[in-house]
Amino acid sequence: MSAESKKKIRVTINNQETVLQEEMTILKLLEDREAKHRSAVWLNGIQLLQAEYPTRMIREGDVIKILRIVAGG
Repeated sequence: MSAESKKKIRVTINNQETVLQEEMTILKLLEDREAKHRSAVWLNGIQLLQAEYPTRMIREGDVIKILRIVAGG
């Protein structure tokens, strides 16, 4: 199946409605947003473990919150 023929889904990311390709993982989303490293992710109000990012699929209607962790002092 080509990328053009994949179904689109609507999700909310950081309070903004967004359209994504179906069958996208959290890790792919972070890579696409250049936020792969040092990001905390909540999916539908539940914080995910980084080990879940490669396998957790994003579904229609999901609410995702992404926070980039920044070191400082």
